[in-house]
Amino acid sequence: MLKEAKKYVRRYRAFTLVEVILVIGMIALITGVLVGMVQNSYEDFKFGSNRSTLLQDGQAAIEQMIRILRQALAFNVVSQSTDQVGYITFTNVDGVTEEFRLNILNRELEYGQPGSLSALTGSVDSLVFTCYDIDGNVLTGSVPANSIQSVQIEATLSGGNNSFTLSGRVFVPKDFQYLVINEIMYNPPGSSGENAREWVELYNLSNSAIDLSSWEIWTGNPSTTDQLEANPQYGNGSTEIAANGYAVITTNNTTIYNELVTNGGFESYSTYPWQLNNWWISWWYAHFGSRCLASNAYGQSWAYQNISIPSSVDNCTFSFWEITTASVAQTQVTATIRNLSNQVLETGYSGQMHSDWTCHTMDLASYAGQTVRIYIETNKSSWSWWDLLMLDDVSVVNTFVDTIAAKFIVDDSRIGNGLSNNSDTVAITDGSATVDSVSYDDAWGGDGDGTSLSRIDPQGPSNDEDNWTSGPVNGTPGSAN
Repeated sequence: MLKEAKKYVRRYRAFTLVEVILVIGMIALITGVLVGMVQNSYEDFKFGSNRSTLLQDGQAAIEQMIRILRQALAFNVVSQSTDQVGYITFTNVDGVTEEFRLNILNRELEYGQPGSLSALTGSVDSLVFTCYDIDGNVLTGSVPANSIQSVQIEATLSGGNNSFTLSGRVFVPKDFQYLVINEIMYNPPGSSGENAREWVELYNLSNSAIDLSSWEIWTGNPSTTDQLEANPQYGNGSTEIAANGYAVITTNNTTIYNELVTNGGFESYSTYPWQLNNWWISWWYAHFGSRCLASNAYGQSWAYQNISIPSSVDNCTFSFWEITTASVAQTQVTATIRNLSNQVLETGYSGQMHSDWTCHTMDLASYAGQTVRIYIETNKSSWSWWDLLMLDDVSVVNTFVDTIAAKFIVDDSRIGNGLSNNSDTVAITDGSATVDSVSYDDAWGGDGDGTSLSRIDPQGPSNDEDNWTSGPVNGTPGSAN
């Protein structure tokens, strides 16, 4: 029985050395594979994490740049599109000069006021600004800031094995530096009344009109600010400067307009060369001053004066202001230029009168050297004592200022603190921020010899001596330099 049972008992034996080595090898191999997989997973996680951080920081920086630049009031200096270490200097929404710049030494994109920059993000290898004009053309060379319509930003970042390029584009909401100081008569010829003979010309580089109703000008320092006003006597009452047009700023007692009409404001009885029919002097509704010409007559009323136009005339403008308290449909006004036999030579305006003071102008330069008659007539279709027709500020002006230029005055007898004959700063602001400023020196030109200081390139830098020169005698106020 015992023998029979023993044959069913399993016999166990120890592992051989070979078997042990094989098992250990297999365990080591499996462990190595598992460790490698874990390590690779960690490296992949670390790579992805670093890439994600770099990408997020870079995108945040680009988005911040776009947001800030989109609100900027002006671009001042921009690096060329071929410059890999780019920079852009601009006037921010608060009128403060700031910049974005790549510090290539520490590979940081920096932001802040010039001379006081701080890091916006790191690991930046290149920063490129590409500027485009309104037609989508790349602006190369020395970029004229006022031509920029959009800016492409491109930044390359790298860290470890990560490297990628981010980009974004800023579309300018308005023309930057769209209006510039273009000509300055800071030292006019003559020995007296200099402030009244000084003027500053502005040029609108944009393709749309700009309203300067809240704008200001100062000289020397901002504490000498003057608000711009439409010239009520020699302008047309508008505070707009036309697209690609010019404006001339003078004092409120300027003498650069030589008025040929006597008593065109109807303020005095002592000098009265007007020939009148159905008009009287009124103290009601005067436009500029305290009196105007008024009529309530049914039918026709007329007024005229003979004017001798100098033969050496530069620009000669005839203008008058009119208003009516009657229904405008019942009133007509016509202004003509006639010879002394009362024959009509030219019609300056013919149409209905207006319920607000309205100015009408025409150019008389073609009558240089002649004596002509300015003739204004009105026609009212019904009579009422209170239905008045009124005329005021009738003028014929011989001036160096171009006829079609916008004409502004400041609110006192000097522009800012006056224009220094040696060196000074002139600045134009939109009421909150500086739009353009020029710090000139008499070595630049226009130094008391009857010439103006004339800007060479309106799109060129405002404070570069090489962009200024002496203009012609008396300058070219209100027209191209």
